[in-house]
Amino acid sequence: MPAQSRMKSWKHSMSHSNGVDPNHLRQRRAMAENLYTLANRHRENHNYVVAHALYGRALSVAQEIHTPENDGNVLVTRIRTDQQAVFEMLRSGESDLEKPPLEKAQKVGQ
Repeated sequence: MPAQSRMKSWKHSMSHSNGVDPNHLRQRRAMAENLYTLANRHRENHNYVVAHALYGRALSVAQEIHTPENDGNVLVTRIRTDQQAVFEMLRSGESDLEKPPLEKAQKVGQ
């Protein structure tokens, strides 16, 4: 593709998103959603520290999504809510589920 055509195509895509490349936005959203899904899986498996870290990364990526519709705010809110829930679990001591089995068994045996 000649350079002039590529530039025209790029300008066309940029003009449809108020200066933001729509492909870049889709990639960012997909990355944030994937990190969020992975965090949820770790949370379900009681890996709260890992889940909290993944929620944090998902939040960082989601906050980089700037669209006129602001649909990224829904994702940001969802991530923050779940990250806060995991934080509360960690803070309340429910993270004992995350300890190695031997350490848990010793604690139970005492």
